[in-house]
Amino acid sequence: MSKRHSKYEPLYKFLKSKNPKRLVMTFIEVEDVLGSSLPVSASKYMAWWDGSSQHTQAYSWTKAGYKANPNLSENKVEFVKYELL
Repeated sequence: MSKRHSKYEPLYKFLKSKNPKRLVMTFIEVEDVLGSSLPVSASKYMAWWDGSSQHTQAYSWTKAGYKANPNLSENKVEFVKYELL
């Protein structure tokens, strides 16, 4: 992620280091990894988690090989390795 260094790089590094096939995290756990709060839009809009976007946050999990499946009503996200899709 050197070309796109951002506040979401810790999430990329976390996912790469753990390398699980599936990982469910609460939004609070994601914030703990990031060391900062998620924007309000992360808990309001599914589009914030869309991996096809060019937004920096999506780059953090797509570059690590994951798709994000958010559950906004439970404030959770499941990261799933692409080969499982």
